[in-house]
Amino acid sequence: MDWKQQFFNKAFTLMQDPRVAKVVQDPRVMSGLMGAFKLKSELQRNLEGSVQKLAKAFDLASESEVTELRRAVSRLERELERTRQRREPPEDRTTS
Repeated sequence: MDWKQQFFNKAFTLMQDPRVAKVVQDPRVMSGLMGAFKLKSELQRNLEGSVQKLAKAFDLASESEVTELRRAVSRLERELERTRQRREPPEDRTTS
């Protein structure tokens, strides 16, 4: 069991405790939790933006560009295979 699963199991157990449920219902606690989630989201967005700027400065491909290229290569490979199948002559069964 990984640490995330252990964390969620422990959180679920704690949420069943009436004392914890009462604290979580407090508007100040909920406001603090919402602020923490908002901060995490802003930090992640800023970090991703910084990584993109750094990748651009070093002329590196971003993750989305690599994914897009992989899709294009896969599509072209399928197209090439279809073209090869159309051009292959039927097998000659008389020369055995």
